[in-house]
Amino acid sequence: MTSFSGAVAAARAALAGAVASPRRAGELAGAIRELESLARYVHSVQAELIQEAEQHQIARSAGARNTGVWLQDVLKADPGQARGRVQVATSTAVPVARKALADGAISVEHAQVIASCVDKLPDAAETSRVEAVLVEQARTCRPRDLRQLAEGINAAHDRSLAVRDEQAQHESRELHYVTSGDGMVVIKARLDKETGQKFLAAIRPLSKPLPSHDGTPDPRTPAQRHADGLATLVDLALGSENMPRVGGQRVQVQVTVGYDDLVRSLDPHAEGVAPGSFADGTPITADAVRRMACDAGILPVVLGGDGVALDYGREERTAPPQLRAALFRRDGICAFPGCEHPPGTSQAHHIVEWFHGGETTLSNMVMLCAFHHRVVHNDRWTITVDEGRTAFTPPHRVDPHREPRPGSTSRPGTHRQLIRELVPTPRTTAPREPAA
Repeated sequence: MTSFSGAVAAARAALAGAVASPRRAGELAGAIRELESLARYVHSVQAELIQEAEQHQIARSAGARNTGVWLQDVLKADPGQARGRVQVATSTAVPVARKALADGAISVEHAQVIASCVDKLPDAAETSRVEAVLVEQARTCRPRDLRQLAEGINAAHDRSLAVRDEQAQHESRELHYVTSGDGMVVIKARLDKETGQKFLAAIRPLSKPLPSHDGTPDPRTPAQRHADGLATLVDLALGSENMPRVGGQRVQVQVTVGYDDLVRSLDPHAEGVAPGSFADGTPITADAVRRMACDAGILPVVLGGDGVALDYGREERTAPPQLRAALFRRDGICAFPGCEHPPGTSQAHHIVEWFHGGETTLSNMVMLCAFHHRVVHNDRWTITVDEGRTAFTPPHRVDPHREPRPGSTSRPGTHRQLIRELVPTPRTTAPREPAA
């Protein structure tokens, strides 16, 4: 009888020889598929051995609580992965799935989903039909997609089970946050599917890729885009009238900064500019304070040289509703050249700094999305408004010639203008000569 170790060694040697042989690029896809089929067959053989280990109670003799725990140690596998393999090996209700796994038609992850679904069915008479449907679907979809189908089948067959599962998700919800030593906030969360879907629906349009100022692809990583999306989501929440009030006032983030430092920060080459600080003492640069103070939700406390508050941030710095409406009509969601940002995320930016005497007027304000608001402040773009049209002049490092670029305008407004231009002017009819 051929030992397993001998068979595995022979298979390894054969594969090593195949890998060492030269191959054409066109053969790679087929070779990868063949290896995956072989790996799935190996998993089906492994399932038979796990079933034998369960029958012989190998786990108990090894001092483990059950076969799943024993398998975690044997394979150094995660608990969920080990439990899934045991379920595939020991379930008697999935013979079709086991055969499809041995044939290489489905993966062990597919088989785990099918076994889990079938084992939860309240009516054993339905198992064969459900298994056949799931195996057929597994041949053409990913395990994640199959899992969604399986959950729907289980919910349809046992409503109370589905309700209990959702309630269990809700009970296990959690969100933790901590401020690290450098002031960054670290967030970890587990959300039930209902809250999770709401979060995804909100953050996806806010974190989609945005073109760079020169038309190149978004330089941010997906993780950075998601963080920026969350930042925009927080801005929207702080600006909402539905936010709970504290002491009769809207929720505000308070920042304290010295007036001299605030003015000196306008010079990009100035040194020795002391930072401001949040209410909890976390420092923040004066440059960031100026950017944050452009819109609502931030209450700047400006200090004189003696440390006495000079200004507590007049509400007039924030564009009132009628002015924001006019800005939207002129600039759209974001006036930065080439920006295509989703609705509802704009920030009203003062062209001449509000702290530097700039007025909250249509001619001194421009709508920017959070991403380009940061770009304008950090890279120091120059913005002008001439006869209702915005222009953005890049810094020298972006464009040595500093050629002004026309800002984006409201697409609905542009369309209305084009329509007006295309409407024929009324024709005047020449008066008829009186009949002779």
